[in-house]
Amino acid sequence: MTLPDPTKISDPMKPSKVSGMHLTDTERSARKQLEKAPRPRIAATVVLTIGDRHNPKILMGQRSKRHDFMPSVYVFPGGRVDRIDSFAPYAGDLSARTERVLEAAVPPRKARAIALSCIRETYEETGLMIGTDAAHQRRNMNNPTYDAFRQAGQVPDISNLEVFGRAITPPHRHKRFDAWFFHRHLGDVAPPEVGDSRELLNVGWFTLDEIEELELQRATVMMMGVFKDYVRRPAPAPVIFFSRARHGTFQQERFP
Repeated sequence: MTLPDPTKISDPMKPSKVSGMHLTDTERSARKQLEKAPRPRIAATVVLTIGDRHNPKILMGQRSKRHDFMPSVYVFPGGRVDRIDSFAPYAGDLSARTERVLEAAVPPRKARAIALSCIRETYEETGLMIGTDAAHQRRNMNNPTYDAFRQAGQVPDISNLEVFGRAITPPHRHKRFDAWFFHRHLGDVAPPEVGDSRELLNVGWFTLDEIEELELQRATVMMMGVFKDYVRRPAPAPVIFFSRARHGTFQQERFP
């Protein structure tokens, strides 16, 4: 699947409307069966990169075909925000920009929870621990992931996470997410060791050219275009890309 070239498409940071939502037959059938659109659940996804910032390798994995939401496609690590994320220990601080963008939508504790959730999900889905040495042992959280950090002498590190996009699943889906997209560059390093899980298979570090050959969901293709625009800028923009559907029309806006 060919990825969007940000130099050949309209500015993804420019508000626009995409008329006529194009639905598959499956989506049309699902929408008819829904009495009421489910409320979106807050989620977070992280694009982890290594190597050249402008031509990086990116961590992705293939969702199991048993999933009822986006089966068999390749995705970035991520998932919904859980209650435990609001109480988990963490190191570092969000950048002033990321903090301001998130807190335009949610309270400060929720903003940190959103950032922590993509670190937690990355470990659960790929085995990659994004943390820093803990100054002292933390209490047991009764959560397998956060306790694994503690046992490894690590604490999740939310510094250097930059938010670059937000997308809300259209109302015709039986599962909907208000998903925030983050980027973290791990440096010009050898690919960190990762592995498969119950959530993701064929986990690995892929070049942009390799990603073009993967099976991707439409939203992932869209956000790859946004990401390519984001990394080619000399500094992150003060606002982020925001996609949602309103009144049967996809809208691409700036947030906040």
